[in-house]
Amino acid sequence: MNHLKVILLVSSFIIPFVLGFQLFVTSKTNISMLIMSFALFNSSMIFLFNYFYFQKDYTLYYPFHSVHAGLELCLYPSIYLYIKSIVIENNKLKSNLWHFALGAIVMVFASLFFYVYIGKEDMIFFLKYNKVGYHFTGLKFQLLIFTRYVELIIIALQAVYYSIAFIKIPKEYNERLKNEFSNIENFSIDWINKYNISFGICGLTGFIFYTFTPIRGYHELIIEFVFFVFSAFLCAMGIVSTKQQMPSVDLDEIKIFEIKQNLRNKFTDDRLLNELKNHIEIERAYLQPEISLTNVSRLLGTNRSYLSSIINQQFGVNFNTYINQYRVKYVHDYLENNPLITKEELVHLSGFGSRSTMNRALSKIKKKNN
Repeated sequence: MNHLKVILLVSSFIIPFVLGFQLFVTSKTNISMLIMSFALFNSSMIFLFNYFYFQKDYTLYYPFHSVHAGLELCLYPSIYLYIKSIVIENNKLKSNLWHFALGAIVMVFASLFFYVYIGKEDMIFFLKYNKVGYHFTGLKFQLLIFTRYVELIIIALQAVYYSIAFIKIPKEYNERLKNEFSNIENFSIDWINKYNISFGICGLTGFIFYTFTPIRGYHELIIEFVFFVFSAFLCAMGIVSTKQQMPSVDLDEIKIFEIKQNLRNKFTDDRLLNELKNHIEIERAYLQPEISLTNVSRLLGTNRSYLSSIINQQFGVNFNTYINQYRVKYVHDYLENNPLITKEELVHLSGFGSRSTMNRALSKIKKKNN
């Protein structure tokens, strides 16, 4: 069992470190990948300190105890900052750095508390006997126990807060994507929700075992396995992040392109509507997988916000639904004349970005008609 514990502990910090280093080297100007590499480095340091602690090398662990406490509170914010780096402009990321303030404050407070007030001998004694059922007496040890539970509660509250954010941000981002692109799968960050659930399960399991059970025997093995799984999910998230694509337009705010001011009035609403229908219906621009609101607005000589308002007012839908309605009709018509065509070929012909996107659009239209 000892060999298994070592394997779990070592893997938990070695794998994210290697992956984080690879992302750092290949990130170049990709801020999102750079932030993800930081998240992996952060988790690697946390699990390295876990290794010292669970291996009972308290003399080596002691100098890093305050750093360990602070880094634990930077893990969720680093993932949060990665998500924000996808959905907002890079120059707005600085305003989100306050999420790391709590980790920095805890690190400073812990340094003063552990090394100045508690002292090395008492701190090592506490680390050695804290989770094995020893009954502590004395003010120093009672304060240590209190601060330990306070930090665990903060971590639990932090997990809840960021889990909600991880659900909310992708949902809002998808709505903005649908106002610009006909196919959003390349840019969507819905995949993050799968990891959000995984992090929640791991965090809850680890919190229960670490808080309410002594760290010995199989309980210790379970906690170490939970840490390993958490690390594995984070590494998987890092790998998936390398495939994440960014839209070429700013979705945070509607921007007017570099056109003359009177171009907005180049068309009356009716004329612009006719030009739009001609481009989409007659020229069948909806069959282009890369069609976007920005490209169509440029082609028609208007701006993005004006065209978006015309589509919303006249058809009651966003750009994504507007284009996919034509694609769905095309798919139905094509299937009537070519019933043996494969779905992969149909995806390519109809302009849908993927089979799953086509299936969702077909299902959405079917429900609406029913």
